[in-house]
Amino acid sequence: MGVKRKRNPKPRMIVPAKANIPGSKSYIGNSDGPAPRHRAGMDEWIRQAVETCPALWNNGSYVLRDMRGKPGSLSVHATGRAVDLSYRHLDGKGIPNGRKTALGFISLCAMNGNDLGIQAVLDYFPKPFGRGWRCDRQKWSRYSKPVIGGAPGGDWVHFELSPEFADSPALVRAAWLKVFGVIHN
Repeated sequence: MGVKRKRNPKPRMIVPAKANIPGSKSYIGNSDGPAPRHRAGMDEWIRQAVETCPALWNNGSYVLRDMRGKPGSLSVHATGRAVDLSYRHLDGKGIPNGRKTALGFISLCAMNGNDLGIQAVLDYFPKPFGRGWRCDRQKWSRYSKPVIGGAPGGDWVHFELSPEFADSPALVRAAWLKVFGVIHN
């Protein structure tokens, strides 16, 4: 049983970098199409993240599927460049009051998004409809209408990486050392 998908799903348009925003980079969304398997740099990024922030655990990364609630639109998870990290305290995963602990990590990731190869961060928890950080705007936007499924109240954060970082464990480790001052073996 595969995912039902249009024969040629329309890729999301690339949002170009904004010349007037320092550090702005083009947001590519799902435009690189589906990956055949997990990507080594993404797996390393996930490993470093959960070792750095014990409140977080991998709630889902690579899977060939459409965006939730948008049949025919490829999820960035299917490109192998996205992960949902949960802070829910559940059966030995996470820690009590995980969101409070995770917020510092999430904030550092967004502040150092370019260094960490981050394209987007989606936080499903805040009301009224969650919030998102993207590389083309280099800032958070609090959503005033439904933009991301699962918001508000979702107990996870979605991270998307650039293809370069998703494919390079060495690039991820170097970035982790620069931003967090540590590499987890």
